[in-house]
Amino acid sequence: MPVQLRSAMIETLAGWHGDIAPAWRAALGAVSLDFDAMDPTLELEPWEPIFPARRDKLFPGAPKGAHMLRAFDGIAPEDVRCVILGQDPYPEPGFSTGRAFEAGNVAAWRELDKMFSKSIRAFTQQIVAARTGNLAYAQSFADWPATLAAIEDGKVDIESADALAQRWVDDGVLLLNASLTLSRFKVEIDAHQSRGHLPLWRPLMLQVLRHLAGRRAPIVFIGFGDAAAQTLALAGITEGQHALCACIVRDHPARADAVLALENPFLLCNQYLEAMGAKPVAW
Repeated sequence: MPVQLRSAMIETLAGWHGDIAPAWRAALGAVSLDFDAMDPTLELEPWEPIFPARRDKLFPGAPKGAHMLRAFDGIAPEDVRCVILGQDPYPEPGFSTGRAFEAGNVAAWRELDKMFSKSIRAFTQQIVAARTGNLAYAQSFADWPATLAAIEDGKVDIESADALAQRWVDDGVLLLNASLTLSRFKVEIDAHQSRGHLPLWRPLMLQVLRHLAGRRAPIVFIGFGDAAAQTLALAGITEGQHALCACIVRDHPARADAVLALENPFLLCNQYLEAMGAKPVAW
């Protein structure tokens, strides 16, 4: 028998504050999730998982260390120089880590070709172009095979696919999604996403974004996709450079060529940081 999605999330998220690092709990205060904003008609089938799981909860096949609030692990609020805001977790529990655009359970770069979405591959193309300064790696999604070959041949100095996200976190990048959980997915947005998980997490997302934007320290926000753009707008963060805060908005990388046709957001991020007197991110 199906159960109400809202009831399932209330049960799943009991005591969720304890999964966030103390520095973030202190910065964000007593923010609450908005269970009342979830559509009460949404139902969860017995076979449908809610993922990623809670911290220290076993989810068969999940990447090591994965949990729904992992984005806040290993980085303190005062160290954040860039926020990458995606839409929601990768729609497969075996890849979903809790950090945006991180490829979990991927032993070799070639394994990205097994993923049905273009998103992480197009994202990686832009990272390679930003790191090397060679924009030919990311002019269109048709460039992916050449980018992959350059990585595998050692022409591009880059970490393994499962280690790259940690490099960014260590350099002050918060890998956040507008929703931190998922239970049912469609590329064009499923009701579980739009009327369930996204409104549930919105108060936390807005609190995080407003806190970081209000610190009076250089920071760049990069939003990918409609959900990210809407969340940034609700937080009062608008595109362009504004004193010590800058914002870049792009389509979701799943729409690869639409994103790759525009200026590289990671190069633009570093231009903004340097203009604000901060060091660039070592993408």
